[in-house]
Amino acid sequence: MPYTGLSDRLIAIHNEIRSIYPKLGRLSVALYDPVSDTMYTFLNSSDPSPALTNYQVPLDEVPSLKELIKTRQTRIIDDMSVMAGSNKKHTQKLLQAGFQSSLTIPMYSAEHFQGFLFFNSLDKNFFTQVIRSHLSVYAQLISAIIEGEMSRIRTLQGAMKTAREFSRYRDEETGSHLTRMAHYARFIAIELADHFRFDDRYIEYVLQFAPLHDIGKIAIPDNILLKKARLDDQEKVIMRTHVEKGVAMIDTIVRELGLQGIEHTTMLRNIVAYHHECYDGSGYPNGIASHYIPVEASIVTAADVFDALTSSRPYKEAWSFEDAEAYMVEQKGKIFHPLCVEALQRRIADMQSIRNRFEDEPF
Repeated sequence: MPYTGLSDRLIAIHNEIRSIYPKLGRLSVALYDPVSDTMYTFLNSSDPSPALTNYQVPLDEVPSLKELIKTRQTRIIDDMSVMAGSNKKHTQKLLQAGFQSSLTIPMYSAEHFQGFLFFNSLDKNFFTQVIRSHLSVYAQLISAIIEGEMSRIRTLQGAMKTAREFSRYRDEETGSHLTRMAHYARFIAIELADHFRFDDRYIEYVLQFAPLHDIGKIAIPDNILLKKARLDDQEKVIMRTHVEKGVAMIDTIVRELGLQGIEHTTMLRNIVAYHHECYDGSGYPNGIASHYIPVEASIVTAADVFDALTSSRPYKEAWSFEDAEAYMVEQKGKIFHPLCVEALQRRIADMQSIRNRFEDEPF
């Protein structure tokens, strides 16, 4: 049976609910990122047209949702017009779309908070006890579907992590580095969403897949991978094979673990295969340039290099954010996609916050 994407499944569930309750106009999922303590849109089915996409908000700015996480209670707003004075973008967007009432349900995976499921109606006082009981069944189904997808991704990530450990992988890519660069990549993707028409799921999978970019280094001999001095020409040739080895590893693990159903597996392959390509065509392994490089690979390249520059290593001191940003600008249109550099510059403050939270341990 062909794999059906998360968005299609959510729309199908929404259509089924609307066949019973025509005034149930919106069904949306927001996920929680504990690293940045942020809620962000992930899935949406809405009529009128999508009211809220590519949106994130710090959880601290929505105390009513924080309270739901603690109490594990649902929230009903029978008349959303009482919120007309709110300055929150998400509230204003929903009101402008004509939604009159809402039901919010927190989602958990085991004991871990996963995100929120939002139902909205075009009528006031829509969510009666009978309707809430009916929708709770659908809420459990949607939560299970999302957890199943995220579980497959965690299985893939766990397989990669295990491979690192068993291979004694000791490159400079520490856990903190991978956490930081993945969130930097997500910031860049958010900034580019309108230009490239990224949906919420694309941005989420950039975050999930970015840490796997250099997985092929597992297969590089330690005497080359860990060498402190400059690599000679023959060693460079061997080092560069980590790209094709990484693609082969991803393909093997996806096939052997039956993970073909993960959304955006092409994105994952692109990140691994093309993150060493340069915008001017001087990169490797294919020497492709500009728009021929998949944009997700260009995003990861910018995020990875920026964090590498601002991190200390046994062979170098950490650069300041200012010096690293200047280097990225200098190499704009050469190593880096110009739009990725500009997006990075717009999110420097957020990146500094992530850096402050996830510092490397001293060498």
